[in-house]
Amino acid sequence: MDRPIEQIAVFIDFENIARWAEEVFLDFELTPVIEHLQSRGALVIKRAYGDWSRFAHYRDEMMDNAFDLIQMYSVRAGKNRADIRMAMDALETAMTRPHIRTFVIISGDSDFGALVSKLREYGKYTLGIGPRQITHRLLVKSCDEFIYLETLLDESAMVSEQAATDREAGRILLRKTLRALGQRGETPVEAARLRQTMLSMDPTFNEASFGFRQFKDWLAANEDLVSLREQDLRLYVVLREAQEREIKPLTAKSPVPPATPAPLADSPTGLARQYRQIFSRLKMAAADFSTRRDVLRDIYRELSDHPGEYTTDSLLETLRERYEQQGFGRSKTMLRHIWQMGFRQRAFGYGDQPASVRTPVWLAPDIDSESAFVRRAESGFVYAIIHAGLEVNLEELAAILVNDADQADYIQTLLNELETRGLIVSENGHYRLPGHSAIPFCDHPALRPICREIEQVQLPENVTISPEKAFTLAKRAMIQRSQDFSASARSYLYACRIQWEAVINRMQGANLEDLRWLIASYASVRAGELSQVDKDYAQSRTYYLAFFLLVQEDDPLWSRMRGLINPMLVYYWANAGRELGVDVSSWNLSAALPAQVAMHAVTHKHAELVEGWRKRTRELAEVNPGVLKRVVEQIRHNYPDQPAYLLAADAIQRILEEAKQPVLLS
Repeated sequence: MDRPIEQIAVFIDFENIARWAEEVFLDFELTPVIEHLQSRGALVIKRAYGDWSRFAHYRDEMMDNAFDLIQMYSVRAGKNRADIRMAMDALETAMTRPHIRTFVIISGDSDFGALVSKLREYGKYTLGIGPRQITHRLLVKSCDEFIYLETLLDESAMVSEQAATDREAGRILLRKTLRALGQRGETPVEAARLRQTMLSMDPTFNEASFGFRQFKDWLAANEDLVSLREQDLRLYVVLREAQEREIKPLTAKSPVPPATPAPLADSPTGLARQYRQIFSRLKMAAADFSTRRDVLRDIYRELSDHPGEYTTDSLLETLRERYEQQGFGRSKTMLRHIWQMGFRQRAFGYGDQPASVRTPVWLAPDIDSESAFVRRAESGFVYAIIHAGLEVNLEELAAILVNDADQADYIQTLLNELETRGLIVSENGHYRLPGHSAIPFCDHPALRPICREIEQVQLPENVTISPEKAFTLAKRAMIQRSQDFSASARSYLYACRIQWEAVINRMQGANLEDLRWLIASYASVRAGELSQVDKDYAQSRTYYLAFFLLVQEDDPLWSRMRGLINPMLVYYWANAGRELGVDVSSWNLSAALPAQVAMHAVTHKHAELVEGWRKRTRELAEVNPGVLKRVVEQIRHNYPDQPAYLLAADAIQRILEEAKQPVLLS
């Protein structure tokens, strides 16, 4: 007999989620969340609560996903009034619709902890979803299961500061759970049972947070801790330390015969393995070759026939519906990953507006054919390899990219086009990024001071030079960051130097992408040390600018460092006042948005502060105009009737124009 489909009710505190998205400069898309929930069962109730006059640009996507939009008028700015209404509706649903067993609460507000607890009293399974940055621990602990929103939006699969800590926490949880089950005589334990027990101990556990699609793949990646065995199509897990003590399972009814753990995935070696790791990290391996080609061709045809008539979101939704009618299972998330290939290689144009999923889109002017568009998008694979500092093997890349190692000529064509566009240079048969030094991006004036620090730092004696050692030091720096800026900066600096040496010596696993991440992390911590501890606001500016030079919107590092962009910009601007001894404590920097700080600075009575802010903004426009365009967009959207904010937007626009980076304000 078929198992009945799970009935699910979904309630979204949209005020809470949308405000978070604005703070981290994220074009929030609901579709990946809905696709995940649909994989769990039937979404029979879908309600979203917010002031839809303010969030009008989200309405189409919400209605496309058949959500009931519950209007909650804002009484005053910053006040979320959805809480009570949403809680009442959820409780009413629990009492009047007993067939609905699973309740999904999407919010980061701790006030919903009481609601979740009451739903569990009624015997409901509660799934919470919320942004890591703003979700209160009380809400997390109240749920049967909690998924951080960044995981569903593919924002946390990148190696980030929090992700590294989470990986270790996941391993600790795995060990703790297996020990607890072992004490009850329940080992070996079936993988499904193990995962459920881990969730009961920590509702936030999710293998997707570590970049794994399935629980068994995550277990396989931790085989230094566990041994995996298969029997009767079921996977069993036992803690290796228990095996070493020869602890035998007490479950005599269904003993698991000893066996060599079956390989759960391919184990590519050498360059091919490193290539696949890079592509997976950048979400470039989401579709197979034929699917990728079909989607790229369809994107080209639609934009060629209807230039400027689509936004990214509407085009991808059109394609998704078409594929669904044709019987192809191509999710909007997959389509977005394929779209990103073209976006990263500047295959699209947005007029003078900031690139956004809701901005009208054209093909780039230099794209003159379907084949040229496909090559432009697929050249991103090759560029990613060179960007990471890896050697280019034409046959290996052809085998991965087009499923045919004999198509090396095609890879060479992509290399030639990248070189023609000035994105790479060839030297003695090797390809690298433009620049004279072994670490090309260090040729930029904004990075030279930091690169000199890295080159000159003396490592402790007997330190191993390897990417693994660099990452170990980075994890230590992440933990130290919240306690001791100076210690964290020192650990990051050592990690940078070790990774630097590993890249120069072409050690396996060493790449420029991770070095850039380490340098950006060091710059952020060093800026904090100089600004918050030493009060050397002028000197800290060097590190703020280095951070923003590295963290560009169309670069993978943007996602890896997204959580730091907002606070870095807030403190960078606020230091214009602190440098002059002006008290800016009333600006509430720990919770402020960049738009709010810009408004305070532009309208301040202290003329020197205003000029200092303008100078800092001009310097920022030279290294990262994109982040300033984002602030302008945020102001125009959120504060259209507030003159003080509009003054700030006008000031930023003028500075962008002076830097020859125009932005269209609508």
